[in-house]
Amino acid sequence: MLQKFMAHLSSSDQRWDSIRRIPYSTPGRWVQALDLSEMVLVDSTDSLSVDSNLTRLFPLLPFLMSLHLVPGMLLSNRVLTALQSKDGIGELRSLKGARLSVSVENAPAQSPGPSPDAVVRLLRNCPCLEQLEMACVDTNDLELEPIVDLDFSSFQDEDAETLPPPLYLPDLNSLCLSTIPIGSLFLTLLRTPLPSLRHLVVAPHNDRHTAQLSALLVTNGRNLISLRINTPQHLPTSPGDVPATPPILTSCPELHYLALDQQLLPVLTLLEPVQDVGSGSSGDSAGSGSPRPHPLRVLTIPRPNARFLREVEALLPHLPSLTVVRARAVRWLRAGVSGKALEAGVQGEMHDWRRRFARRGVRLVDGDWRDPR
Repeated sequence: MLQKFMAHLSSSDQRWDSIRRIPYSTPGRWVQALDLSEMVLVDSTDSLSVDSNLTRLFPLLPFLMSLHLVPGMLLSNRVLTALQSKDGIGELRSLKGARLSVSVENAPAQSPGPSPDAVVRLLRNCPCLEQLEMACVDTNDLELEPIVDLDFSSFQDEDAETLPPPLYLPDLNSLCLSTIPIGSLFLTLLRTPLPSLRHLVVAPHNDRHTAQLSALLVTNGRNLISLRINTPQHLPTSPGDVPATPPILTSCPELHYLALDQQLLPVLTLLEPVQDVGSGSSGDSAGSGSPRPHPLRVLTIPRPNARFLREVEALLPHLPSLTVVRARAVRWLRAGVSGKALEAGVQGEMHDWRRRFARRGVRLVDGDWRDPR
């Protein structure tokens, strides 16, 4: 279907009115959204065909505003160049499904996909971007990645000549970064003011890069409404191996929706950041030392955890707006199950959480957002 679509647009462009009464050929100028998210590639031949079609297709879509690329497909540099140089690239509003290749020092000359530097060049031509979703090729070989020892607190120093210049993305509202390593792309985004950013989904590249998450939240977390933190499966899961988590509630004072991944639960400390919020405030609250209430409404976790329960209960007096705690990986048992089954294992933990949260008017729902039947 993509081949037929590209052939039709290409044929129409070749028959373009010689008088040029309209700026662009029809029907290419009518296309405003291109969604390839449902496409399934069987082998490398399919990938090459899609790559070639997109290279010819992008220049024929001058008014393209929304682009959702093929999931899991590494685009070539020629596709990225065709997208970057096409007419109307400055009007692109949404870019999803972009998959990059990690640039390493000893990588082969022929890169399997676009590098983060090439994506930065593309983003410099997209000042109207509102939604951005990117992921790097997942690799378990941490030795391939160059370790950058930088002070994240100095990233906002505009006199630092070694740092990449910031982008201009004043309208960016939603950002999803999956396993993006510390490099030109991340440093550029970290130095870019994002005044409109409201929704953030982020997955650290590895366990040594939790500092990048902290820096990102400190820089652009002030206006966030929703935040989801995912952790790659290859990260260590024992509490002793995982570094301290970022001050989520301190960095995101307007956060309403927070979703956390399993690996962060054993070491997540929410109480200390909330207390820090009030330490810098002025007025009576600062004098009394009481923390400022946080507007968090919905908290999503994978499953109940006894240690996390104590931390959340200690926070409840400072979370007056919290109404729902969701256990994403758990489902309530259907009606008719014996009482012993309801009090055993995870179900018993869930019912205990429900009783204790209900005292403060907080609902505990399962992964389907349902109450117990």
